[in-house]
Amino acid sequence: MFRRTCLSAFLGLAAFASAEGPSPQPLDEEQIRGAEFLGSLSIASPGELFAAFGKIGKPDWAALFRKPPPASITSRPLIALNLGTLLADGFLAAEAQDRQEVKNVSREIKLLTKSIGLEQDYMVRNNSIADFADSRRWEALDEELEAVQSELAAAMGSRRDDELAMLMSLGCWLRSMEIVSAHLAANYTTEGAGLLRQPGVGGFFTARLDALPAKVSAIPVVAEIHRRLPALASALSLPAETPPSSEAIAALHRLTADMMHLLITQEK
Repeated sequence: MFRRTCLSAFLGLAAFASAEGPSPQPLDEEQIRGAEFLGSLSIASPGELFAAFGKIGKPDWAALFRKPPPASITSRPLIALNLGTLLADGFLAAEAQDRQEVKNVSREIKLLTKSIGLEQDYMVRNNSIADFADSRRWEALDEELEAVQSELAAAMGSRRDDELAMLMSLGCWLRSMEIVSAHLAANYTTEGAGLLRQPGVGGFFTARLDALPAKVSAIPVVAEIHRRLPALASALSLPAETPPSSEAIAALHRLTADMMHLLITQEK
């Protein structure tokens, strides 16, 4: 069973369902036992989300790899958001079982942690991630990535940077949504679309963004993501018996892809 991340550090990853009803493709028993809960919200890792899609088809995960965020980003909130997207990329590379891509992503994570003074909190994990990739221990690698996020969030919290931990978590979730919506846009099935029904997650992050310090919420990229998040939350909150249509999935992908583009092109 995967280790679970710490909700008190705002590690909200990909959610499959809330208490208002089961998703069309429920988690298996082990995943349900491992899920974290925040009130009525059930939260699982990107690795579990990707694995769920793997059970209903054979996604070409490697086709969804991307170039890393630019190393020139200096805004700490934007670094945290992009760090979260890289964590999702790590889970993606693990699901694709691509050893070199795992190492590439780990290297980029190391660069971003260094830029916000957390390199030492990542060094040991960086080495073990490479070892697990070389030995093809993919489940252990998923556990290691969850541990990375938990430990980085704890380190941010110890420095009173809780907002960075939340933004890292948000970046991870948004990138996960971009990945799976890209897959579904090209390979639509109602069963797969049902996996994207995630009521509560968008509202969870919207509330956290509402509570950000003014100096963080005023950053143009953060403000724009905040503005667009309700549309994403609405798209993921359809009734349990109504999976998103192929057109809705395509629109969802455009929305999340635009958010990802914001993160790598705007610095102010």
